[in-house]
Amino acid sequence: MTLLLPLGLLGLVSLAALLIIYILRPNYQQKLVSSTYIWKLSFKYRKKRIPVSKLRNILILIFQLLLLICLTLLIARPALVTAAQTSDNEVVAIIDASAGMRAAHGGKSRYARAVEEAGTLARTTLDAADGVFSVILADDEAHFADGLSRLEAEDKDELDEHLLALSETQCGYGAADIEGAAELARQVLALNPKAQVLLYTATEYLDTGAFRVVDMRTEGEWNAAILDAAPVLSDNNVYTFTVDAACYGAARPVTVYCTLYGVNGNAAATLRASKTEYFTDLEPEKTIEFAAADFNGSGAAIVSFDSMNVAVDEEDSFQDDNTFNVYGGTRPTLKVQYASSAHENFIWTVLYRLRSNKSKHWNIEITQSSPDNAATSGFDFYIFEHTMPAVLPTDGAVLLVDPNASPEGSGLSLGSLVDVSTDNVLLTLGETHPVTRYIDPSFIPNIITQYRAILPSEGYSELLYLNGDPILLVRKEAQLKAAVLALNFELADFSVVPAFPLMMYNLFDYFFPVTLSGHAFEVGETVTVNARGEDLKIFLPNSETVTPDLLPAQYLAQQPGNYTVTQTDMRGATVVDQFYVHIPAAESNLFRTEERLPAIYSDDAAQEGVRELAIWFACAALILLVTEWFLHARENL
Repeated sequence: MTLLLPLGLLGLVSLAALLIIYILRPNYQQKLVSSTYIWKLSFKYRKKRIPVSKLRNILILIFQLLLLICLTLLIARPALVTAAQTSDNEVVAIIDASAGMRAAHGGKSRYARAVEEAGTLARTTLDAADGVFSVILADDEAHFADGLSRLEAEDKDELDEHLLALSETQCGYGAADIEGAAELARQVLALNPKAQVLLYTATEYLDTGAFRVVDMRTEGEWNAAILDAAPVLSDNNVYTFTVDAACYGAARPVTVYCTLYGVNGNAAATLRASKTEYFTDLEPEKTIEFAAADFNGSGAAIVSFDSMNVAVDEEDSFQDDNTFNVYGGTRPTLKVQYASSAHENFIWTVLYRLRSNKSKHWNIEITQSSPDNAATSGFDFYIFEHTMPAVLPTDGAVLLVDPNASPEGSGLSLGSLVDVSTDNVLLTLGETHPVTRYIDPSFIPNIITQYRAILPSEGYSELLYLNGDPILLVRKEAQLKAAVLALNFELADFSVVPAFPLMMYNLFDYFFPVTLSGHAFEVGETVTVNARGEDLKIFLPNSETVTPDLLPAQYLAQQPGNYTVTQTDMRGATVVDQFYVHIPAAESNLFRTEERLPAIYSDDAAQEGVRELAIWFACAALILLVTEWFLHARENL
């Protein structure tokens, strides 16, 4: 017997309470009566009944104690564990449904052969009266195949239908979730420790443990693959390319072809190159480098490209890894305008450092202007210092430094200039915000003698305070992206400490986040997608469209192929980015060896369930209650 709610045994404290009541209860009381004559006659009968009364009192106490014990056990929910009737003829078939099982030879894939063999085993197993059969698909997330979870012999008529559905199921493009499959197998073994677990796979395991591994490889299989390809941008902004190629299962030469599109800003410019390498069993993987001189054409340096296709043209056993597309070769251009009535080197220097630091992601063009000639359209980032424009630009983000007026459309309310004593400067952070990430006010010098007071302004987040007044504010909306720094750098040391360039870097990342966390991902990897504009959409290889609700968004790539991300920037232009999702490199090795399979185990005795005994203890409590009441009634007679 077991208890489903062991804490219910705390009710046994009531036994001690009952005993204490009996110990403290007075047996006799003193009474003043006028005469004892009327008791003389009954006294001799009373002496005869004393032994019976003591016995009755003891029985009443025992029944009360037993009643409390029964009620306590009712709370603790007693139950009996029922053992399963296990079969000696139960089989669990785990089918590896990873990308490598798509490899085909003789017109049939490894996965198709695994389904056929599992089907034959299922029919043999269910021919016996005690047969039980299950199928677990180990794709990116292991699961029982529909209708094939502990199918019994009496359900044999349904087997062909379920096997047909299984054969029509396509295996995945990623790695197999063998650990998840092992966990599902453990659940079956918990019910029947005698069950046999088979794994249909093409991966060789040095330690198979309790699994029986069925090898799905066949003679004649081989695979030439592009494992990875990446552009390499040098310090002088010139591209070269590295390609990781492989050939498994055959010693032979393989030619790798590279085609570049949209070279150096010319949409019609296409360059081609190829290199042949000889692969052996001892060296099945090689890295091949391509430079501008390897491509047909002038041999001019490659400073940008729209896309690149890498391929091997081989009739191998696995075609899904024979091509690889490369993106990210054209850096988006961001136009920055810095307009000031008194140009200082502080902002200018940070902008140039920012341009160098972001060169792998952005082509930043910086234009310096006076307030009279400053443009209010045509730029992505506007910086106005001291003298503000009459109307705030709406086609880009804006930074207002030491504003002398509130531009129309900014929604900003300015106060007067405030003089500060250097002995009375207290800088504190406002709300937690990406713009003030890693900024510690305690490391900012307190040499600030003047700032512009900013009145409460709707829509602005207050990020940094000086003596309780906001001096750094940010607002980010669809048609209004603005930041305000209410300091004059000639009257403050803020510009010469690390906090200022850090703020500028954070501000740039906040207004102009990189759309993609990369341009090449394996199936099963998570892609981080962000936007500097609106209406961001992800177009999948199967023509479906995903529109993230919140940004930045995490997208799990599950299909190989080309993905396109579109968004509309503040100027209304459509911005297009692309990335490529490829088969995991490990899946291309059709003959790979792993160290061991996960452990599967079960208890010696299988457990099918529990049988609660509450009804029996309730009946016992009722009987004890009636008996105790009857004894009390006899005591009063």
